[in-house]
Amino acid sequence: MKQDFLTAGYRQFQDTGFRTAECLLQKRIYDVIGTKYFLNAYEYIIEDKALFECEARFTKDSKLFVVTVSDFKSVEEVEDAYHEMWEKMGFDYQELNS
Repeated sequence: MKQDFLTAGYRQFQDTGFRTAECLLQKRIYDVIGTKYFLNAYEYIIEDKALFECEARFTKDSKLFVVTVSDFKSVEEVEDAYHEMWEKMGFDYQELNS
């Protein structure tokens, strides 16, 4: 599945912050107005098997919402779930284009 994330345009980082993950795969989700959010996928190796946990941080009215998804079948499925959340909840853009 790691290759699926890379094929979908995610960038790979070895620095995972405080997490004990093998790597971070990150994609900026944006449109013509600006950056909506960053979608992070963390790869963990447990008993020689790669497992993935995804996270996105949304803001609305200066409040931070962190949403984690760990049970999904494809990159497309998790991207669609976050897109739907962002749209339905009316979250703010993180950055606006000039």
